[in-house]
Amino acid sequence: MYTEERKGAWRCVECMSNLPKIDNTNTPVRGFHGGITYHRGAATGSPIELNISTAENLNDTAHNQTLDLTDRQAILLELRAFREEMLTEIRTNRAQIEQLNEKVTALTGRVSECENRIDQLEVRMNTLESGRTEGLEKELDKSVLTSIENIKAELNDRDQDLLLNDLEISCVPEVKGESLSHVIMTLASKLGVGLGQQDIVSVDRVGRVLEAAAEPAAPRRPRHIVVRLSRRAVRDQLLQAARVRRGATTEGLGLPEPSRRFYVNERLTKLNRALFRRTRDLANQLNWRYVWTRDGRIYARQYPTRDSPRLRVRSESDLVRVFGEAAVGSTNN
Repeated sequence: MYTEERKGAWRCVECMSNLPKIDNTNTPVRGFHGGITYHRGAATGSPIELNISTAENLNDTAHNQTLDLTDRQAILLELRAFREEMLTEIRTNRAQIEQLNEKVTALTGRVSECENRIDQLEVRMNTLESGRTEGLEKELDKSVLTSIENIKAELNDRDQDLLLNDLEISCVPEVKGESLSHVIMTLASKLGVGLGQQDIVSVDRVGRVLEAAAEPAAPRRPRHIVVRLSRRAVRDQLLQAARVRRGATTEGLGLPEPSRRFYVNERLTKLNRALFRRTRDLANQLNWRYVWTRDGRIYARQYPTRDSPRLRVRSESDLVRVFGEAAVGSTNN
């Protein structure tokens, strides 16, 4: 509510702006800068009055400025040191990266080389598996067969060495309940060799019992007698006597009649026995004069003269070398 007094004192804005200014010298200015307080002058336009705390405020300002300069220099030094450290680290990392790149490049080259070699090996394997020629196959087969034959020959020689004290006596009549030790000593005496019981290690008949001949009156073919002697010297003596007295018979030895010729030979392995038989057949076919064994080894000679060499037969391939491929092939056929 406006009273009458207030209504009388009211002025509009334009009227208020035309009124003279009042003295506001003591009105403080809002704000402070550098320790200086500003006061406005009177309405008459007098200069502004300043209240300055000069010494203390200026010293503080100079000290703050000095601190700011020192801090800036320290910060710049730290920044420079950090920059140098970063540059050194970058150079080190760059050198390590270059070394790593060189190693990776070298490793890549070696891997590529290995891949090339593997590709070449695959090509060669494919060639060997799918494109082997007939000549290569024959060569490989021949090499394998030769190796197998050599191994068999070596094993056969070792087995033959185990029989160096053995003799094989054939065509001696066989009687049930016979004493083979007594028979051997009787045969030795027939050949002029004194043989005692202590000289005999073992004696036995070997092989299967053969059927009788076609004629009922013909005797049954006796099995071979195999005797092992205690010493090789005794065996050689008995074998030499049998060769000197070739054609000795069982006559007068108390053996069943009729008397017959008996044979004393070296005992051979199964392989050597078959090879010896094959060698004799080829020699008879080609009119070779001599085929014999000595210490389990098989030899052949075409003529009795010194110009005719003594040839050893150790395997089937030696038959081709000694008698020729044509003769051996015709016999096989």
